[in-house]
Amino acid sequence: MEQSTPQRRRSFKIKTKFGSARQWRSRKNPPCDACRRRKTACIIETSPPCRFCQSKSQVCKSTDVETGGPSRRGPRDTIVESDHDTTDSTVVDSSYITIPTFASPGIEVDSIAAPLTAPTVSPSGRSASVAASQTSVGGYLPNSTPLSDNGPVVDTLEDNENRTAHSVGLAGEQDTDLLASFRSFITNERDGVSADVIQAFAGDLDVTAFPIHFNLLTDEFQPADDAAKNTISDTIERMVSPHASTLVRLFFKHVHPVYCVVSKGRFLKAYAEEKGKIPTSLRGAIYGLGSMYWQHDPDVEGTLHFDLHNLFEKAQSSLQREFHAPDLWTIQACLLLLYERPADNATIETPRTWVFSSHTVACAHMVGLHRDCTAWHLVPGEKNLRKKLWWATYTSDIWSSVCHGNPPVVYPASFTTPPPVMEDLAFDEDVPVDFHDMVDVSSRAAEISTSARFLEMVKLSRILHELIDSSFLDSSYHQSILQPQVREAKLLNIRQELENWSSLVPNCVTMAYNEQRDASRNNGPLNLAYFAVQALLFRALMSPARMPAKSDPNSSLCRYFDLAVIEFRKFTLFMHNITRTTLHAFWGGHARSQLTLCGNFLIYLFLLAPSPDQVHAAFELLGSFHESLQRLREWADDDPSLALLRPVALRIDSFFLHAARIMRNGMDSQGIVS
Repeated sequence: MEQSTPQRRRSFKIKTKFGSARQWRSRKNPPCDACRRRKTACIIETSPPCRFCQSKSQVCKSTDVETGGPSRRGPRDTIVESDHDTTDSTVVDSSYITIPTFASPGIEVDSIAAPLTAPTVSPSGRSASVAASQTSVGGYLPNSTPLSDNGPVVDTLEDNENRTAHSVGLAGEQDTDLLASFRSFITNERDGVSADVIQAFAGDLDVTAFPIHFNLLTDEFQPADDAAKNTISDTIERMVSPHASTLVRLFFKHVHPVYCVVSKGRFLKAYAEEKGKIPTSLRGAIYGLGSMYWQHDPDVEGTLHFDLHNLFEKAQSSLQREFHAPDLWTIQACLLLLYERPADNATIETPRTWVFSSHTVACAHMVGLHRDCTAWHLVPGEKNLRKKLWWATYTSDIWSSVCHGNPPVVYPASFTTPPPVMEDLAFDEDVPVDFHDMVDVSSRAAEISTSARFLEMVKLSRILHELIDSSFLDSSYHQSILQPQVREAKLLNIRQELENWSSLVPNCVTMAYNEQRDASRNNGPLNLAYFAVQALLFRALMSPARMPAKSDPNSSLCRYFDLAVIEFRKFTLFMHNITRTTLHAFWGGHARSQLTLCGNFLIYLFLLAPSPDQVHAAFELLGSFHESLQRLREWADDDPSLALLRPVALRIDSFFLHAARIMRNGMDSQGIVS
């Protein structure tokens, strides 16, 4: 492109006809009035409205159609020469120049039009010229409107038909500050927009906040993948027919109150209108988890004939293909499929739990859940959901890591999303009247205890994360051995946090809550998680727990032993108070490892008890726990409850086979049974 010479050059005119199909870089057809005012690309696929006007449900027209006159003339020395047919009859808009787009290697890219006007400067000093050239991407909720006429008109990162938004990180292929100053497209070989860069937040240098961008990608995948997803979807729907709607109701009645990661109102609306638009993986997860409560719900009729393992496998197979374009639906599916019913013969938690949790974290990063979206140009509802899903991902990562003692994938510097509040968790929990028949009466309105369980689990998980970082990483363990007093001070601070949590936890999520019959049935997982954190805390406080420490009254083992026994009497009482109804409630996928952690800690106390009296105290705890397990195993008449109890029951049974010999003969100095 050449600049004009001092001598005024002839302006080429292009014959125009508004309303014909118009690609984003075409100059043959003029833009509509709205796109001309916004100085953005006006894209008409076949006929009006253009993409922008369609997204805003407004009239798409051009007032220059009949006159064929120039849209606007700029300074004489900025007239741009067109490379189109010179027999046409409209002056090219002189306020635009052509610049290259930013593209990935190997993708053929053409040019776009960008404003030639001088950039305006925000109070923070950042260029704001890009604000007038952003593209609208539709609305998350009905009748949503742009946040600003002058700024980006991004309302949603989710509800863009056949488009998926992926987060652009600081180390991405383009610098975020550069993207904040220039409009960017990537076109495919057919001159269609294959990828668009949209801005969710302009950034603010005064508060060291960088711009936030997303790649808005067209969902075009291998035909084989699309065919496979469609086949799996049809297969799953045939498997659950004619009970699909009943399984959805059971899910929201039994699972959702304990683990409210599904956007309830949004899911039910989409399911009622066109359930095929909901990813197969999510539908399969909801059907599968709902089916686990078929035999315990008095309101269901008929018999389920599908194999649950086969259903989950098909949902997982679909998810593998959906990973090409993760969105918030995908995150919800990941979080639920993590709680697939475990194998009946499992003795130790399968590594698949940990590996799959890592997949969930990766998807959450891809859609930008790890970033604080408070100031983003999004409708509030989407902000609430993004925050809730990030913290659901966080808790699943922390507890999955504990299953095998691995370091968590998430670490404090890897996210900025603030902790949720009740408003975030209650959003979309009220079911519109039109969909009341799809759920149980108890599931139609927001329930404060549902939100409170989620919120308290987040608080508890953050305490656990602090504990892991301080004492259960390889590097931190080494430092704690070198500086035992520093280690102990940190751990006592964490213990104080845990005591504060226990003192302030709302009554509605405790096991003692009895406002109505079975009101506390869903509180078991949260309370079990608390005791699992207690077990890890005391293991850290009493470390290093080796045989010589038993005879040293000043050792950490001896100093904290009695306190540990007192605290774990509360655990045996918790186990004693589990009712048949509570046992058959939803416990999630981490309860097995948490229960095993607590059971093993009771064995730990018995084997390391420093004195005979302490040996008997620890044995009493084990005896009480063993009795509770025997009672619960008699009630465990379904696969989920048996799978919950089996790993810890095997460990305790194995211990009692040898306990009499241990107590009778004792151990030698190396801790070996004689």
